[in-house]
Amino acid sequence: MEIFVEQTLLINFFQNALILKLTSFFVKEKARFWFLISLFAGTVALVVPLFALASYAKILLQIFLAVLIVCLSFKFCSPAKFFYILVTFFIFTFILGGACFALEEAVGSYPLFIVCLVSLAIFFLVKFVIFYHNRMQRIKSFTYSVKIKANGKEVEENGYLDSGNVLLDSVTKSPIILVNYKVFKQLYDDVSLVSLLSKSKQDKINCAHYVKINSVGSGSKILAFVVDEIVLNDEQTIKNPTLALSFSGFEKSFKANVLLNSQIVFGG
Repeated sequence: MEIFVEQTLLINFFQNALILKLTSFFVKEKARFWFLISLFAGTVALVVPLFALASYAKILLQIFLAVLIVCLSFKFCSPAKFFYILVTFFIFTFILGGACFALEEAVGSYPLFIVCLVSLAIFFLVKFVIFYHNRMQRIKSFTYSVKIKANGKEVEENGYLDSGNVLLDSVTKSPIILVNYKVFKQLYDDVSLVSLLSKSKQDKINCAHYVKINSVGSGSKILAFVVDEIVLNDEQTIKNPTLALSFSGFEKSFKANVLLNSQIVFGG
């Protein structure tokens, strides 16, 4: 019986700790005293079944306990912030508890350590989903619609405003916008890849020259050139900007084929 009680307490503590960590990660607020609060919540969950409480009383107790945990764990400056954290806490409680309940319904009773493994798997899965969603939101907020006009052609692509792109062209003295080979090929389909990789002279491209860099473009030199204009979000037009061809694969990280320079967007 003693071993059973200790295991149950450990499981309850473990699940409450994961719920607090997920809530903290989602609302971007550090959970205070998470160890002690998880231990307290686990102890309450262990003791409550010893009393013959009505169903409504158990529900009210769970709500009160959740409110108490949120009040002790998180700082909030408004009722709206409090309810936001509380609802988040309830959602993650439901997700972890629901997953364990669904598994029990599917396979029957199982060792308590399996509960830990299932809870841990759900924890990392949910954390990954939150991380991916937040990353996509950050990328979306810095993504622009970009129209590039050059060589009698117009190419429309997504562009990402990268604060790390501070490249300046030593020839034109202009900020450099990076494009990948896909964009370049649409503008200059008669320029061979071999000539680009070998850094041959490019007479067919306006103001073509090679710029030495040690940044996001990778390699010692990249091909820079001047286009007629670019248009951002159908609002901002930049005449004769300098672009450069990058083979670094930045599109994989930023989900865009154009890497904008902050000086181009905001001036400076």
